[in-house]
Amino acid sequence: MDRQATTARQVSPLFWSVGSVYVLVVTVLAASGFIIDSTPPILLAAFLSLPASAIALPGFYMAYGLLALVPGANPSVISSSTRSCTADGVCSRSTIGDQATWFVVTTDAIGVLALTCAALLNLLAIKILADRRRSGVRSALPLLIKGEAPGNALGDGASDQERRTHRDAGPADE
Repeated sequence: MDRQATTARQVSPLFWSVGSVYVLVVTVLAASGFIIDSTPPILLAAFLSLPASAIALPGFYMAYGLLALVPGANPSVISSSTRSCTADGVCSRSTIGDQATWFVVTTDAIGVLALTCAALLNLLAIKILADRRRSGVRSALPLLIKGEAPGNALGDGASDQERRTHRDAGPADE
C-alpha cells in the first residue's frame, strides 16, 4: 500500500475533535439529567445520539427493570407511606424511605453509559461510512433495487450472448 493511500484512510484531527465534543456534550447532558432527575436533558441527549439511542434506551429500561427485581431495590419494598385526614376533610400523605442508594447510582450510571455508548457508536458509524465513501466501496442496495446481483456486472436483463461474452472475457477484462 502506498503512502498516499495510507494517509487517505487516516481520520483528520478535526473529525476527532468534533467527535470528542459531540460525545462530551451527550455525556454531560445525560449525566446532568440523571443526577438531578430531570427529563429534558436526558431527552436532549437521546435526541442528539439518534439513531443509536433508539437501541440504547430500551436496553437501559430493560436493565432498570431487571435491577428493580433485586430485593431491596424497589421503593415499594423499603418504604412506607401513611395518609391521614382531619375532621375538616384535609388529607395529607407522608412517605418514609427512598430507593436504595446503590439502585439509584447504578441505574444512573447505566443510563449515562448507554447514551455515551450510543454517541460513540454514531461516531464510529460516521467514520465507517466516510471510509467507504472515500475508498469507493458502494452498498449493494442500489444494485439490488435495479435487479442486479452485487457481484454481477450484468443485470437480469442481459441477453445470453452478453452473458457468454462477459463470461468468456475473463476477469482480466472486467
